[in-house]
Amino acid sequence: MRFILEFTRRNSINNSDAEVVALRLSTIRQYVWGFITAGVILQISARTLGQGTIYAWIWSIIFFGFILLTLITLRRWRHIVFKRLEGATHLPLSIKWALKHKDKLLLSIPATALGAAWLTLRRFQHTLVANLSKYIFFRHALAYLFRIEVAKQTETSREQLNMVRIKGAATYEYVKPGSDDSSIIEDYALEEIKQLSGYLLTDKPAVCVVSGERGIGTTTLLRRLLHKVKNATPIYINCPYDGYAELLQQFSTALGLASDSCEDDILEYLRNSETTYLIAIDNAQRLVTPKVGGLKDLMSITNLLRKTRKSHRAIIAVEKSCWRFVDRARGERLLFDLVTFMPRWSEQQIGDLLKTRTSSEGEFAISFEGLVLPRQWDEDDITEEERAQRGFYRILWDYSDGNPTVAVRFFRFSLQRDKDTDKVLVRLFKAPQSEDLEQMPKPMLAVLRSIVQLEVASPKELSECTQLSLDEVIGTLRYFQSRGFIEWSDDKAKISDHWFRHITNVLHRQHLLVK
Repeated sequence: MRFILEFTRRNSINNSDAEVVALRLSTIRQYVWGFITAGVILQISARTLGQGTIYAWIWSIIFFGFILLTLITLRRWRHIVFKRLEGATHLPLSIKWALKHKDKLLLSIPATALGAAWLTLRRFQHTLVANLSKYIFFRHALAYLFRIEVAKQTETSREQLNMVRIKGAATYEYVKPGSDDSSIIEDYALEEIKQLSGYLLTDKPAVCVVSGERGIGTTTLLRRLLHKVKNATPIYINCPYDGYAELLQQFSTALGLASDSCEDDILEYLRNSETTYLIAIDNAQRLVTPKVGGLKDLMSITNLLRKTRKSHRAIIAVEKSCWRFVDRARGERLLFDLVTFMPRWSEQQIGDLLKTRTSSEGEFAISFEGLVLPRQWDEDDITEEERAQRGFYRILWDYSDGNPTVAVRFFRFSLQRDKDTDKVLVRLFKAPQSEDLEQMPKPMLAVLRSIVQLEVASPKELSECTQLSLDEVIGTLRYFQSRGFIEWSDDKAKISDHWFRHITNVLHRQHLLVK
């Protein structure tokens, strides 16, 4: 008995409500003692009188005794049950009937029983959803169902005829772009920062690598580490597209040397310098070409950093798609003190980020009004707009696969203005889809993969990486451009931001790329 009561007390959902806890313990005590007493009486009756008529009378009396105990218990719980029902929203008709008849003499007991059963079922539903939501596949399934439901509403809603999508620079007024002053989601990548800090914020020399998908927040992580260091001078270098020679120029300038300093000059300076440096090299995938001998530049800067001997530390950021090539090409021969990978953002983190970039008031307010999403069992106590907001953030998290840059872009793509009210409303975005990509020959997909790995690539570089002729590469690029898959920047191709997630998903399914 004591064990049951102590277990119940410690695991009560509302430990803060002393009245509820006391009533729960009292109810359990009454039923436990009732079962014990009934069991003893029935055992004595069976042994002394046998299981005859008198035994049946005793069993019936005990049965009706438990019915009476249940009625008394419901009467004791009545005010608590209806107090909770009055605070609940979206009640079914049966519970509304129970609330209406809670004070009637003959109907109050069945009304209490009905309300208690509904509250118990709802608590079970909430617990079930909360536990299942810990698993990624369940949250993705919910997001998929939400997306289907919203798509159906979009197809049947007449208001779409009265909506116009906000385009161009105007979207940045409603969803602010990132900057050095932007709010940081503090709970993101805490474990990775802790691991890196163990190497980079000490007095020992170290060369570490951090790898993550484009737009996942690697640059922000580097800046956070540079901001935290107290025992070294931080240096941030954004690796140029032009390769190792241009990188050395930026490195020399950052150290206060002449821009035309060579490797030996930099190495001699670092060895003899009384100042300790923490060097962060961002976008180092620009030093890698996915072909035979394509790691030469990355190995050069790595060897330079290793030879400094003193307590200089360095962290190199490489995109994950490119790092897989590096890892497979060099294996154990490419030694770093630590290689860590940026985790995908959680649903909560994506939602927190979008909230910091938007506003619900003022000139550039955004509203989720009219966006109806299926109600979840764990969301009974929030408003319709809050439910719509949370559900839409879940859709963005699912589509972006935890990439905040993709989520922010398609959130901007979801803004529409009502012509009558001039309100800016959120509506489901149209995700890019293409059957051509799924059925595309492997050589063409290889060109796409090389562009993803190189970030920007000229036709000549793609020809060298894919072993296709220059004419074949140019023809393939024209095909991609006509469908919007790629964009051009200074005679170099890059993956379109709009198609980035769809293309990486296709390459991932074809086992050509690791996201």
